[in-house]
Amino acid sequence: MKTDALFYKLFRFDPRSLLQLVQLKIVGQYVFESITVKTTEKRFDGFLRRRDGDGPYIFLEIQGYDDPAIYWRLFREIATWYEGSGSRTPFIAIVLFLDEEYDPGIPMLSCTPPCQMIRKNLADCFEAIGDKAGALTVLKPLTLSGKKEDQKKLQELVPRWEQEIRSLKLPGHETKELSELLIYTVLQRFPKLTLKEVQKMIQLTPLDQTVAGQELIQLAEKKGEKKGEKKGEKKRSKETARILLSMGKLTVKEISRASGLSVKEVERLRDSQTK
Repeated sequence: MKTDALFYKLFRFDPRSLLQLVQLKIVGQYVFESITVKTTEKRFDGFLRRRDGDGPYIFLEIQGYDDPAIYWRLFREIATWYEGSGSRTPFIAIVLFLDEEYDPGIPMLSCTPPCQMIRKNLADCFEAIGDKAGALTVLKPLTLSGKKEDQKKLQELVPRWEQEIRSLKLPGHETKELSELLIYTVLQRFPKLTLKEVQKMIQLTPLDQTVAGQELIQLAEKKGEKKGEKKGEKKRSKETARILLSMGKLTVKEISRASGLSVKEVERLRDSQTK
């Protein structure tokens, strides 16, 4: 997933999160779209249109690389779009830099109110927002450098970000969508990580305490019964542990809790199965 696609998915999910990110206090409900300037076939990274009344159009450009002409290009495309549409609605132009080093410095351009020009750096935006990021939490990995020292922080940060998403108390499918976006953002910033590594970080609830985990345990117990656990409770516990180990879905501690064996006993079973 490219970075601009990530922002597109997030702002489609929650258009007002863009306004929150750049601290733009504006009323009304907006819808986030992608539009193209037909004469140049240039597609804006984002376009917000008021859907419950009159309000300014908002053009968004996400900048994650050096482009000395970024401001000139954005204004040219906005002017071309207005020329073709014939609209007289005011606009707000936003340039969001993923790193302040990509900002070439604003040229001799100005907007006459109520039109506005806003330039923001992503890290500064999150510093201003503080702990009230909401859906924007999925973008937090982009504020890291992507270097090894920051990768080490992920073991602590990813579960915290996941908890922030869950604390929003959204419907299940929306929580799932944001969690998936968080995973993709981490992979975007740390491309050497595997999907399994990120998913492991994001697993907060012990699997044996989830519905899926309970189903695995029940399945293992049923299989254990068929293999003759009647010869003793200990044998049943070991059989359950062996089956759970073979499924490869639970940690040693989770299998210990599920089977009644000690962690060391489960580890010995695991080691014997790998020989």
